[in-house]
Amino acid sequence: MSELPLHFKFRWVDENGNETGFFSKKKGSFDGQELILDDIQLQAANIISMEVYEERLAVAFVTGDMADTAVFRLYKFPATDLKRAVDVARSATWAEMTRERMIEEGRGGAFRTEICPECTATLDLSDMPETPQVYCHFCDSLTTTGQGGLPNEHEFGLCEECQMYSKPKRFTIFYFYFLVAIWGFSSRVTYRCPACMRPEAWKMLFGNLLFLLGIPVAIVQLFRCYGGKITGNVVAELDAANLRARKGDMLKALQGYQKVLEQVPFSAGVKYNLALALAEQNEIERTAETLELVFKDCVNYAPAYSRLSACYEHLGEQEKLRELRRIWGDNQEEESPVPTDGGDAANRPLGTLDEDDVWA
Repeated sequence: MSELPLHFKFRWVDENGNETGFFSKKKGSFDGQELILDDIQLQAANIISMEVYEERLAVAFVTGDMADTAVFRLYKFPATDLKRAVDVARSATWAEMTRERMIEEGRGGAFRTEICPECTATLDLSDMPETPQVYCHFCDSLTTTGQGGLPNEHEFGLCEECQMYSKPKRFTIFYFYFLVAIWGFSSRVTYRCPACMRPEAWKMLFGNLLFLLGIPVAIVQLFRCYGGKITGNVVAELDAANLRARKGDMLKALQGYQKVLEQVPFSAGVKYNLALALAEQNEIERTAETLELVFKDCVNYAPAYSRLSACYEHLGEQEKLRELRRIWGDNQEEESPVPTDGGDAANRPLGTLDEDDVWA
């Protein structure tokens, strides 16, 4: 990660995804505490979320008692580096605020944190028991703290298309057309697992046959989604098991997941996939039992929280639901300990937007 302070140039992005101020770039910086975007100043602790997609950053933040968002594109500076620096700063500040609050409540002994091995953000695990894995909602990584995890675990995550735990890859959807005097193309980037890449790759191949120019891209994507199939002794069955689960072939899916779990004893992601498959079959009770196993592997695996809550509500398990919400701090008014007075930023007037500045 780049050393602080960070300096960069950017352009605002409007609600249609178009960059504004084409002939001029804005200046921005981050010193470890304050993010400056042109004449906008934001304290790191007041940034609720920050997401990166293709060098574009979407930021949600609070100012006083109001929330707002902004989207901008960075130039000549990695967007992931800026996100990581902000995440490290705001997560550490939030954790310290939680520690102080818990000490005031006489519960300081229940305060617990871990540092994400991937992005080094501070993860607040207060009131949560220790488990073999830890999930980072800042970088969406699932990490095994000891032995027994998947190889190259940081490369795994949820597929944007099917939302199953797999090994998503960058996938470009490209179409070219030519109609006498009219020609053009469309292009979109997603991150998908191999199983979700295949139908779209075939569709792209046939859709580009008439005009030829799009065929090379389609062939490359076909090669990647078939030739790039997950390989290796431990995870060879994961891709196939996910596909079988989505098709409703629970017996073969279960056999595939079992082969993975025999060699990888701790994998909240694999068990999460099984829970999704059971939910599709309307097996609510078995889904809840499987999600409970997910939390035994990783107590803070966020993707499973809302699903288990919904299962408990459906089954009328109010006591389990209350305990789950207590552990996750769901009784708090805000998910993150952002100061209600807006912190230092509340006492500093925010800059006004220029004509070519656009909030999302």
